[in-house]
Amino acid sequence: MRVVRGAFLESSKLDELGAKTIEKLERSEWQSIDEIEADLEKVKELQKNMTRHHDDTIVPWYMDGYVVEDKDDLIVAFGADDGEGGKIFQFPRNDKKSIDEVVKYGIKKGIPKKQMDFMDIDF
Repeated sequence: MRVVRGAFLESSKLDELGAKTIEKLERSEWQSIDEIEADLEKVKELQKNMTRHHDDTIVPWYMDGYVVEDKDDLIVAFGADDGEGGKIFQFPRNDKKSIDEVVKYGIKKGIPKKQMDFMDIDF
């Protein structure tokens, strides 16, 4: 999973999962984009630890990644700060209908479409 370190109340939870920084971010409160390995239960725990967005407290954070055994099986998880307690989407990378559903969900939550780049990332 890719996560923004600054999106978590306790970033030590990421360190417990062996987080590796893949990109430093210019904004100090965002810190970095880290990569972690987590099963769905850990993802659910992380969702509960996500904080409100720094720029707009109505906008939730999300994390994305793929199933370790199948890189064509994507996971997008919105934090519990999304107003609905967090939502997890899991779908095949080429499933346009599911991608559209996730993007619509994110837009409804206030995330700009251009920021939801999980479908174009080469993990």
